Amino acid sequence: MKKIKILEQDLKLRLPERSIGKAIKAILTLKDLTFIPLSPIYPRGFHPIVRIKKRLGEVDKEVLVSLMDFSILNKNNIPPWNRIFDFHLDTNYIEETSIQGIETILIGDREAIRRALYLLDNLIPTILRKPRKIYTFFNEIYLKYGENQFIGLKIMGSMLTFRSHGIPLSQLPKILGRGIFVLNSLFYSKNAEFYRLLFVTSLETFGYFYEFFMKHIYPKLPLEHREFLEEMHDYKNFLQLLYFHLSRMSVDKIRDEVGILIRRRSRPDRPIELGIIFRDRGIEVRDRISTAHIDLLV
Repeated sequence: MKKIKILEQDLKLRLPERSIGKAIKAILTLKDLTFIPLSPIYPRGFHPIVRIKKRLGEVDKEVLVSLMDFSILNKNNIPPWNRIFDFHLDTNYIEETSIQGIETILIGDREAIRRALYLLDNLIPTILRKPRKIYTFFNEIYLKYGENQFIGLKIMGSMLTFRSHGIPLSQLPKILGRGIFVLNSLFYSKNAEFYRLLFVTSLETFGYFYEFFMKHIYPKLPLEHREFLEEMHDYKNFLQLLYFHLSRMSVDKIRDEVGILIRRRSRPDRPIELGIIFRDRGIEVRDRISTAHIDLLV
């Protein structure tokens, strides 16, 4: 608290007095983000600094403040390994609200806050386990579940980047529930980690898996694989067998690929390989695998 009082006095020498309260609030709120591993402000081998800006006449007045010790920095004492984050007192805001009873801190310009609220208003009612607290930082959203458990969402136009920290992949469908399908429908493109989560979620029921397979896998099957399915009297039986084995695998060990080896009694000399690859912006299907996670005999 003593450091904040000293900082407040130092800021009064550099900024208009009416802006001091907002500047202190911004600094303290951004300090909270240094404890969120998914946040760009989290100090990974660098010193996080906020550059407070205020328009004075025709120029922007700038003040550099350390988010580690709340000291004012200049070219003489700035740490060599640093990362600077801007907060403009005229165009950026910090809003405190509640979404379905969850404390929510919104940081950013008006448009970024509007987009974050739109996403949260669609997402939060559909998830099974509500977070303890929500932070947004411009185009990023952090859902806090425990002291070191977070889900992060980054919005770049129609692209969603999904990340998690401290939560096993197998637990994410039990936390997010239908929220996963809401995110899938709201964004045209997602990152590889989200598509991996979508695959794991599809293993919750055969109905989900069948829909996932027909949308993301079947249209991309190589010719031999498609012919193999179409030659079957009812390939749903095969998909149920495949689902039976996939749903019993250890999903927390899944990385960028799921490899499936299909041995045919009719062609024992020519097994079929099916690789499901999770990529940014979509799922890739290959006829070669590096590791067989599932080995089927049909």
